[in-house]
Amino acid sequence: MTPEVVACGGTRVAHYPPGSTYGPVTLHDFEFVWLLSGTSVWQSGQRRLQLRPGMLLLTRPGTTHQFSWDAEAPSAHAYVHFSLDAGGGDAAAWPDCRTLSPGDPLAALCRYLLRLGADPSPASAVRQRAVLGWLLELFADPLVADPRGERALDPYLRRLVEHVAGRWRDGVARPVPVAELAAAAGVSAGHLARLFRARYQVGPAAALEMIRMARAAVLLRHSNLRIEDVGSACGFVSAFHFSRRFRHSYGIPPSSYRTADTPPDPEQPLARAGLAPLAAGLLFSQDA
Repeated sequence: MTPEVVACGGTRVAHYPPGSTYGPVTLHDFEFVWLLSGTSVWQSGQRRLQLRPGMLLLTRPGTTHQFSWDAEAPSAHAYVHFSLDAGGGDAAAWPDCRTLSPGDPLAALCRYLLRLGADPSPASAVRQRAVLGWLLELFADPLVADPRGERALDPYLRRLVEHVAGRWRDGVARPVPVAELAAAAGVSAGHLARLFRARYQVGPAAALEMIRMARAAVLLRHSNLRIEDVGSACGFVSAFHFSRRFRHSYGIPPSSYRTADTPPDPEQPLARAGLAPLAAGLLFSQDA
């Protein structure tokens, strides 16, 4: 839980001619900075970042830093100073910078802060503090920067997930032979099996079946598909086999899962096995 924003200096935009510099200067509060155009080199001690549009920088109280702006073209950046209660909480553990994508919530909140900054009313100031709180909470959350947990995956697992996502792109979460998974991962089938059992205590085929079952559990609760059609969509050619394997994963048959008042969470078996980071790229992918 991030601390509450208790004071905000208002969101502003600074425009710089080519070759401008600023600092060194020591901050007495927190500051978010994001480039709108041009580039800049930010430096604090031995820490040095090449900033460009689409990057969000957080600096903390007591930081001594300096900026060197684009030598060839004008630059502009937005900034907002703010203070937190409880002395900033775990600010030392937060990242210095995030790279934003057009669709992520951080980018949208930055755009909203710019709109609020153009409104000098007291109501806008109150709203800016609230939006800054949301922005800071998301900025400090590692899942926002890596929503599928992909950075936690070794390269061979990322390759495996990408391959399976491609095989499932038609909407059917079918089994994939271990030899094919191993080839996609760039290791031998035996080595892949050993890696999975050491990390997840199950082999790659069983891990993939658990992910397919999680997809089935969601379909059972959030679709009108017949149970046999749910099984087909998750790669089971036999309704009987699907029901038996589903009961093995969730303790109840698919029909009971569909009608239960409080069924097990679809991802519960994955979490128990430590498979959540691996599964995220397949359960939350728009392509898989």
